[in-house]
Amino acid sequence: MTRLAASVAIRTPRSGRGAQVIFNFPTTGQTVSVPLRNRDAIRALRSKAGYYLDRLLPMVGASAGRGGDVGPVLGFLLNAGRELALLLVGHDTNRLFTLEDAFRAAWSTWARADWDDAEQTMPAVDVVSHDETLPLELIPFFDFGPPRALRTSDEIARAASRFLGFTASVRRVLPSSIQVGDNVLRNVPTLPVQLIRHRSLRGSETEETFLSSMRDFISIDGPWPQMQDNAEVVDALARALYEGTSLCKEIPPDPPIQIHHFSCHSNTSSEHYDDYTLRLSTRRGARREISFAQLRTAHLDQLASDAGRRSPRSRAVIILNSCASSRTDPLTAVSFPLWFLKCGHRAFIGTEADVPDMVAARFAESLYGRILEYRRPLGEALVWARRDLLRDFRNPLGLLYAAYGNSDLMIEAARPGSYRAARRSNVA
Repeated sequence: MTRLAASVAIRTPRSGRGAQVIFNFPTTGQTVSVPLRNRDAIRALRSKAGYYLDRLLPMVGASAGRGGDVGPVLGFLLNAGRELALLLVGHDTNRLFTLEDAFRAAWSTWARADWDDAEQTMPAVDVVSHDETLPLELIPFFDFGPPRALRTSDEIARAASRFLGFTASVRRVLPSSIQVGDNVLRNVPTLPVQLIRHRSLRGSETEETFLSSMRDFISIDGPWPQMQDNAEVVDALARALYEGTSLCKEIPPDPPIQIHHFSCHSNTSSEHYDDYTLRLSTRRGARREISFAQLRTAHLDQLASDAGRRSPRSRAVIILNSCASSRTDPLTAVSFPLWFLKCGHRAFIGTEADVPDMVAARFAESLYGRILEYRRPLGEALVWARRDLLRDFRNPLGLLYAAYGNSDLMIEAARPGSYRAARRSNVA
């Protein structure tokens, strides 16, 4: 179902010189090399993306309701994406349109994608880097032309299809991550999902209600945390992440947890990543904060006491569905996925900027529905969820979600009716 259209190698020598981004197109044999001044050029690009996203959010609003005029929003995104592309190529317009031609040649049907055909083949773009990332989903590589009038659903879909994030599965491959195990998410009899949340968020309540409505397809461990002591929360979460075990003892141990789903506040705006935090709350509403440093320390404690620690272990997928009251800096957002993948978690899905919590909830509903009903690979399901959010709610913020690690993970058994059940939930 997925075909490799392009691979992108980000090469940033430690010396800071000779940095470049290399686009390879295996179906045509073309290579486009984009030289960069140094590593700071990538940081500048991500910083500019953050600036545009900060301006975008008030335009979209906090609602995931239907009927909004998405035309001006997509027009803004297209102009922002073109500016990001120009920054990437150092304002070399010849190289800019060479990239456009190369992407069109590699996937000539980009403008004719049928958003109603869930079985269609989707292109993949692999991004290979050690510790850098680029907001490629936000760039309209397939058409750098000016925005046009957007009145009909077909015109909106065609405009959105210019963006890599609405057309292709962008698979971020991190060589330092631990890749063990197969490409299967165990869902027989049901898919075990651990729900870790902050109770004050309206979107989190919606996610809990949605997951509960999917009990024919999903086994829910949670919502958690339940205990009151902060040290217990840190210890229990670290153990559950390490071992893939239940936090609430509400689901059978086999299969183990396949997805840790966080619906909470997060903060990656601190100068040092030790101070990045996840903010949860107990069932009584008491706030519990877990710092990045606490998680890493607790993980090391688990590793030190594990006699089999030298054998790589395949761990559950992480979905970090942060809300609008979070503080996510595009310059530092990669820190969480890098750490989780290095610890053996098979994949990570999270946002590159803050997302309104109801939008996050609607996105999650479509993501699980696509994974379960159509047995799409994780990376493809992410693209379909973006499309659903735009088509059903006139909301383009699905572009803010990025996937890291193994995007080819699929459930072992399709669950007919699950996508329709998810859509009934987000219509309610």
